[in-house]
Amino acid sequence: MNTEKRMPVLFTGHGSPMNAVGDSRARDGWRKMGDALGKPKVIIAVSAHWTTNGLCVRRSETNPQINDMYGFPEELYRVHYEPAGSIAYADRVLELLEGSAAVNNEWGIDHGVWSVLSNMYPDADVPVVMVSTDMSAGSDAQFATGRKLSALRDEGALILASGNIVHNLRMVSWNMTDGYEWALRFDSAMRDAVSAGNFRTAVQYQSLPDAHKAIPTSEHYYPFLVSLGAASEKDKITVWNEYCELGSMSMTSYLFEA
Repeated sequence: MNTEKRMPVLFTGHGSPMNAVGDSRARDGWRKMGDALGKPKVIIAVSAHWTTNGLCVRRSETNPQINDMYGFPEELYRVHYEPAGSIAYADRVLELLEGSAAVNNEWGIDHGVWSVLSNMYPDADVPVVMVSTDMSAGSDAQFATGRKLSALRDEGALILASGNIVHNLRMVSWNMTDGYEWALRFDSAMRDAVSAGNFRTAVQYQSLPDAHKAIPTSEHYYPFLVSLGAASEKDKITVWNEYCELGSMSMTSYLFEA
């Protein structure tokens, strides 16, 4: 990756932890994306699975793996992924967040991030700085966090946010390989708005039809808003891994490039 030009922003749907292993459309997409982008100097990772009251940043040279999932096949628990951290970039993140974030080293790299990165960069040779999802803040604040982090794109950092645009565990159907009509409809409406550069629609998602089903809780959606804040309406937007699974989960992902 050429660090002399502005780095991209990625939002990826991560879905079931089982997407990390075996054959899946998500895994194939992650591998291809890693090959296409090459290796950045560092990854700033915003995870739906690190939820906090207040914004937190891991400031450490290490990232212990967090297996925050239960009852899955042994194959999944054999995945080992512990990339280095970066104190220098963590300090830069804290500086850009202007006192709104605190250091918190109680968490590590959770499956929302390692399931993706173990396929994008399987050698774990790119440092990762973990940033939490602040559940005490609203949609506008998530977007603003991304805006503050966007300067890192000019400093060799790939900003990666991992969640799901449609994420309703109460309506999951383990036998479905596609999405319910309402899930597909919401996912398509979001794609059309974002592709047109209308990021405010995403921030004000509650006004969209089907929002109450698509986003019954906001922890998996908020990283998407951070990614939009870090992006620019002038960026080239590529939609990838565009599909739904398990009925009520969207894997649709976005690449924003200057």
